[in-house]
Amino acid sequence: MYQYAASTASAEEVEEMFVLLQSAEGDAVLKDFILNERIRVESAVSPSPQKWEDMWQAIRTQTVGQKKAPVSKMMWHRMAAAIVVLFVAGTGIYLFLTNKTTHPPQIAVNSQHYNNDIPPGGNKAILTLANGSVIVLDTVQKGLLAKQGNTNIIKLANGELVYNSDKKNTGELVYNTVSTPRGGQYQMVLPDGSKVWLNAASSLRFPASFSIKERRVELSGEAYFEVASQMGHGKKVPFIVHVSSASSANGMDVEVVGTHFNIMSYADEQNIKTTLLEGKVKVSQDGITRNLEPGRQAIVDHQTHAITVANANVEQAVAWKEGQFRFKETGINELMRQVARWYNVEVEYRTNRTDQDYTGIVSRTENVSSILKMLEATGTVHFMVEKTKIIVLP
Repeated sequence: MYQYAASTASAEEVEEMFVLLQSAEGDAVLKDFILNERIRVESAVSPSPQKWEDMWQAIRTQTVGQKKAPVSKMMWHRMAAAIVVLFVAGTGIYLFLTNKTTHPPQIAVNSQHYNNDIPPGGNKAILTLANGSVIVLDTVQKGLLAKQGNTNIIKLANGELVYNSDKKNTGELVYNTVSTPRGGQYQMVLPDGSKVWLNAASSLRFPASFSIKERRVELSGEAYFEVASQMGHGKKVPFIVHVSSASSANGMDVEVVGTHFNIMSYADEQNIKTTLLEGKVKVSQDGITRNLEPGRQAIVDHQTHAITVANANVEQAVAWKEGQFRFKETGINELMRQVARWYNVEVEYRTNRTDQDYTGIVSRTENVSSILKMLEATGTVHFMVEKTKIIVLP
């Protein structure tokens, strides 16, 4: 399939590809092919119109030598969805519909619906100091912003917020909070050298200088952590992320020493998800504890507090940090919640059809119309944008 996309496949390889796509495993192979392709916007070159026509004709008919075999009706519907993927792949965007449908997707999009386009979010955050003072991080100049005890708070030239602590804290903990709005994200370095990326509509509360017994922070929303294995004095000290929960007085704790992981804990999502990339973590809620290994995900239900451990789609979990929306069989409601947070919009549904699942990759650096048009290209949903509201239509 990769050779076919690059126009280097032999006749035998092309024949094998079409036989595979008609098999029971064909859909899964096609999905894996698309999801494993990286976005290469800078180097992507869109094929010529003639090449698109050649691809279209190749998909409509199987060619072996001089003999053309028509594709079955079921195969045509499957490949009609695939041609949407091939067409938009040249722009660095991959998308296709994963629910069963009886009609090929319609490519036409009513562009007048997007006269009021909405730009993507960016690096925006507010720092609240222990005395209640507020610093708007995206507007303040680089350099020393404040001093909290023995810690200097510095904004670097690249916008990153850094806490430089010259010695361990032996007194009372002084807490700061970094909060991102809807449509914002931010990166920071904690006093122990741990790195944190905050997604939109998130906040992290932490001491300006950690104690010698534990490193405890409090998270609301979503964040990616790269935790330093030890503090400046060389001692390994547990790093604990506490996630509050409206349905649990104790909330949830994720305990680590040195590791890379992502926590998604938005109140409007059904689950809290902790995804481990490197190292080991221990997830605890209401006396129940589960240990994670790399490539695994702990899913905590907001209501029942049950903890389920499963294999993780790591790329999907951290796609936001890499500047992407990455969906795999994701429902329209969940998908639009992510869109709403990043573009700072309200979503209104004027359709009862919310059972569609979508799989694809879209850059988070584009205006909202990019993702909406790609979803419309499946022919299963339509949108209108009115000021800061996205209306979902049948």
